[in-house]
Amino acid sequence: MFSAIFKDQVGFLIAAPLAVLVVAAACFWLTHHVGRRPWAHAALGASVTAELALTLFLPSGATTADGAHTCVINRNVAEPFATEQGLLNLLLFLPIGFFGLMALRSLLPILAGSILLSLVTELLQTLLPWVHRGCDSSDLEMNSLGGIAGALLAWAWLRFRCRPVAPLRRHARATALTSAVLLGGAAIAWALWITPTAVDATSLQLTGGKEQQAAQKAIRQAFGDRYTINNVQLRPGVDDAPDTLLVALDSGSAELSWPDASQLNVSLESSSQTTSASFPVPGVTHAPAGEKDALPIARRYAEEHYPNELRDAKPQVYPVGEHAELGWIVSWRRRDGNGVLMPMRLDVQINTAGRVSQLLVRSADDPRDLPPVKVDKASAQRAALDSLGLPKGADHVRASESELLAVQRGGKWRAQWMTAFEADDKNVILEPVYVDANSGKVDPRASRKQKIDPPDSVEDGAVETTIN
Repeated sequence: MFSAIFKDQVGFLIAAPLAVLVVAAACFWLTHHVGRRPWAHAALGASVTAELALTLFLPSGATTADGAHTCVINRNVAEPFATEQGLLNLLLFLPIGFFGLMALRSLLPILAGSILLSLVTELLQTLLPWVHRGCDSSDLEMNSLGGIAGALLAWAWLRFRCRPVAPLRRHARATALTSAVLLGGAAIAWALWITPTAVDATSLQLTGGKEQQAAQKAIRQAFGDRYTINNVQLRPGVDDAPDTLLVALDSGSAELSWPDASQLNVSLESSSQTTSASFPVPGVTHAPAGEKDALPIARRYAEEHYPNELRDAKPQVYPVGEHAELGWIVSWRRRDGNGVLMPMRLDVQINTAGRVSQLLVRSADDPRDLPPVKVDKASAQRAALDSLGLPKGADHVRASESELLAVQRGGKWRAQWMTAFEADDKNVILEPVYVDANSGKVDPRASRKQKIDPPDSVEDGAVETTIN
C-alpha cells in the first residue's frame, strides 16, 4: 500500500521530512531556553507537520471538477474500524494527542485541539484546489479518536509517573472560545461551499481468514499456483448489491462476490501487448489466427478448470477490439428447455498469443421448478413499453432487445423478460424493464445492475460483471 501511495513522489519524500525536521528543531529551540519540555514540544511539532504534509501536500493523483466541494457523510460509524484507511487515520493522530499532552500538560486543550485539527484538515482537503481528496466523516471520526486516544495514553502515563497535569477548568474558557471561533468558521465554510453526500459505506474493509481462504480457493481453481495473492479487501455493496472481495495479485487483480463466492472476475492484462502476466494454457503451441483457433484454446482451459460449467452449455466467440487486437472472448451460457437463460456463466478471454488474459465465471446450479413461461416476447415488450413513464420528447421509443432469463426475487427463482429500449433522441436514456414471464406483470424491484450485456458489447477487453 505504502509503495503505491509514495510511488513517483520523490519531491515529497525529500521536502516532507525536511519540513518535519525544521519544525521540530524550531520547537525545540524555542522551548529549550524556557525549560518547557523541549523534546516533547519538538515531537508535537513534528507530528503536526507530518499530519499536514500527508493530508494537504501529498499529491493524490486525483482530479475533481472545478468548484466541486463534496463531503461524504458515512452513515456506518463502525465501518472505519474495519478498514485499513481508518486505522491509519487513527495512528496518524495518535502521536499528536500523546505528545500534545506530554508537552502542554493540559488535557482539555489537547482533546479539543485534536478534534478541531481533524475538522480543519478535512475541510481544507476539499476546499484547497491542489489537494483533490475531499472530506470524509469517517476520516474525521478516526482522526479525532486517534488524538483522544493518544492524549489519554499520555495522561495515564503521567499519572503513573506522578507528574502533574493541569485541571480541566484551568483552560476551559480559552478552549471554549477558540473552539467556538473555529467551529463558526467551519460552519460558514460548510454552508457556503460544501455539498454533503450521505452514503452507507465509504472505504474498503479489512478481511479475516474466511475471506482470504475463499479468495485463495477461487484463484487456485482458476490458475493453480501460478499467482500469489498480495492482499484481500472487502468492498461493501450499495443499493442492495452484494459485497465484493477485491483481490490484489502479484500480476493482475480479481473480484469475488461475497459471501456466496459464486462469481469470480479476473483481469490479468488489459493492454494490446501480450505480457507474462497472462495465463498460459498447457498444450497450446501456436497463436490463434482467429475465432476458430481461440475456441479450442478456451475449451481446453475450461475443461481443466471449470468442467461443470461446460455441461450442456453452448459457446459463442466474440472479438475484443475493432480488429480483435485484444483477442477473443469465448462465452458459455446455458438455457433450459423453454429457452430461459440460466444464471451460470463462463467467459474466457484468449489474447493474440493464445493465453488467458481475463476471466469471468459465475458458478450457480440451474434453478429448478421455474414457473411455466406463459408470456411471449412480443407481449412482454408491450407490457414493458406500457410501463414506461416516457419523458417529454421521447415519442419514438422502441424495444431494442429482450432476453428471457432466470432471476432471483426474494429468494425465489423466476423467469423474466428483460427488455432494453432505444430512442431516436440519443439523450433519452431508459432503464431496462423486467416482465414476469408467468404473470406478465412488470417487476418494480428489478434494477439496472441486473441486466445482461452481451460479450460483444464489451470494450477494451473488460469482462462485464453484471448478474442476472
